[in-house]
Amino acid sequence: MSRTDPEMSAPRADSLYRRPIESRRSGALYNAFSYPTKIDPEAIALFIATHTDPGDRILDVFAGSGTTGLAAHLCEKPTEAMITRARELDLKVHWGQRSVVLYEISSIGSLLADVMCNPPEPECFAEAALTVVRSAKERLGWMYNSEDPDGTLGSVRHTIWSDVLVCSSCHQHTSVWEAAVILDPLEIAKVVRCPTCRSQMRLGEAERRTAMYSDPLTGEPTSQRVREPAFIYGRTGNVTWRRPPLASDRECLKRVDAEPLPATVPNHSLSWGDLYRTGYHHGISQLHHLYTRRNLLAIGSLWQEISHQPPELRRALKLLVLSYNATHSTLMTRVVVKKGMKDFVVTGAQSGVLYISSLPVEKNVFEGVGRKIKTFTDAFRIGRGSLSHVHVIQESSTCLNLPDSSIDYVFTDPPFGDFIPYSEINQVNEAWLGSLTDRSEETIISRSQRKDVQDYEVLMSRVFSEVGRVLKPTGTATVVFHSSKPEVWASLGAAFASANLKIRRSSILDKTQVSFKQVVSEGSTRGDAVFLLGRDTQENESSARCASTIEAFRLRHDNGESPQHLYSRYVAECTELAQPVELTTREFYNKLIREPEAAR
Repeated sequence: MSRTDPEMSAPRADSLYRRPIESRRSGALYNAFSYPTKIDPEAIALFIATHTDPGDRILDVFAGSGTTGLAAHLCEKPTEAMITRARELDLKVHWGQRSVVLYEISSIGSLLADVMCNPPEPECFAEAALTVVRSAKERLGWMYNSEDPDGTLGSVRHTIWSDVLVCSSCHQHTSVWEAAVILDPLEIAKVVRCPTCRSQMRLGEAERRTAMYSDPLTGEPTSQRVREPAFIYGRTGNVTWRRPPLASDRECLKRVDAEPLPATVPNHSLSWGDLYRTGYHHGISQLHHLYTRRNLLAIGSLWQEISHQPPELRRALKLLVLSYNATHSTLMTRVVVKKGMKDFVVTGAQSGVLYISSLPVEKNVFEGVGRKIKTFTDAFRIGRGSLSHVHVIQESSTCLNLPDSSIDYVFTDPPFGDFIPYSEINQVNEAWLGSLTDRSEETIISRSQRKDVQDYEVLMSRVFSEVGRVLKPTGTATVVFHSSKPEVWASLGAAFASANLKIRRSSILDKTQVSFKQVVSEGSTRGDAVFLLGRDTQENESSARCASTIEAFRLRHDNGESPQHLYSRYVAECTELAQPVELTTREFYNKLIREPEAAR
């Protein structure tokens, strides 16, 4: 009997669903490119190797960054960590090559998946990438030159810029840096005083100074927030330093302002939607408004240099630059204060949002992209020479160009309702590619796209109906999902039912670091629900298994798990038993606390 026979594969996979599978955030394959809700390919490889045999055909209908394809390569060449994890979980895995079809609607996701899963020759890529950075730096490297505190010429590592506040009492100006930043001990004050009249202002509510500019690309007048360089971090040789800006820094910025923009810089009007905020997005209507002039020149010059490289390497080189672009090159890069630290921690853009802080950071783009070359080269070495075939299709999964009953196994991670507006975020990279996501088929809940939960359910049902059509009668599917909203879970269950797919097992994927979106979501969760689906004529287990009280649910899972893990188990169990998820995360946590107290 085939390993993918539902009567055989589900019991064989029991240990895979018995306890949480850890999804780590490490390694070259994971760290080459940041993409929202990405799953560790090594974790996905365990699912593939357990549910399928070498030579089987795998499908991902929401491919995202292509990690299902990367996982197939790892099934052929498993790492020591994968072998150890399979042994610890007592998995019956079959390593070897697979064939994978990836459907992804976004242009940046498709490019990412295709390049990472079908990589160029690593050494040729590395040589070309170094040439691109070196050539761009020869022309514009002067932009990051700066004197150290001793007057010796060094280079800028990053510059902290600052919004300018307008006092509501005397209307005088002061920068956020001057008014709110305390360096010893490190703090960003929430309430500040005007240095002129000494009146108090709440930092989050204080007016920001704006000014009119002539847009360098459109020629139209535009109102922008005024930002000033506040503090510079640099390097001279092997010595790092920091100081306030000097007159020479301001002269350099004037020269930067006079430098013409490369023709490669897109004249792209941002398509704002659910993430737009009238405050920190004031005046940001074009892609180039998200950059300082210096970093816009740097990215544009790198893009220009790519055109001089061999055609077979250009897609990978573009991916290299874009891997640094949206996360580290724009005004969305920021500093944070961490307890016990004597200086700011510089970090990239927050995942899943387009937030711009009052203290944005301008990093040295040439240094940053240069550092990423090794990560990409290492990642390409892993996938190069693999016999597993990965085919990436940039189309909607609502209509698959695949024969009936042609797929052995599906692993997929659908969009989580209104959790992340992918197309709105991805445009920061896709504008450079000149190809934007077709939002009409984007499977999300979005006010700006006028898609409510019913629209989301319709799109999800169309996708899973296609999954049901192309799955072999003995095929199975693993679906990873996360939401804190009962109505979204109901949509997922309806989509499964429309495809006549029954839940056979459920578990959770344990993410070792939750995303920013999960942290700020109402009653955030830790971990995603995992479902094993298959065609099944048998009735599900009795609904009596579902918890009548949260305490009863807790008793069944009394193994020291966190409330966040328990909520993931709760929604997985309800969905598995075709019962409604009646509690939001916050309601679940409140009941978790109240019911044991009431029983005392």
